[in-house]
Amino acid sequence: MIALGGVAKKSPFVIQVLADVLNCPIKVAKSEQTVALGAAMFAATVAGIYDKVEDAQKAMGSGFDAVYHPISANVEKYDQLYNKYSRLGEFVEEETK
Repeated sequence: MIALGGVAKKSPFVIQVLADVLNCPIKVAKSEQTVALGAAMFAATVAGIYDKVEDAQKAMGSGFDAVYHPISANVEKYDQLYNKYSRLGEFVEEETK
């Protein structure tokens, strides 16, 4: 997963929590204008400057500032909390029928 923009750059805590909740690594894009850079890569490919988008990515990509890996203990805790939340939701749905 790749995160971009303000929160990804300014809040390591939020991105770590996200990595833990999703249980997958999250890379934070270095570019401040990731969407524009992607559009430029596609434009350069269409213009024939690069044969494939992957070639444009290699030449024009700016890489990543950081990679957040899930912390096992946190993953387990968030799984437990989500299970409690799910059971509560099921209970509320049953009670409102």
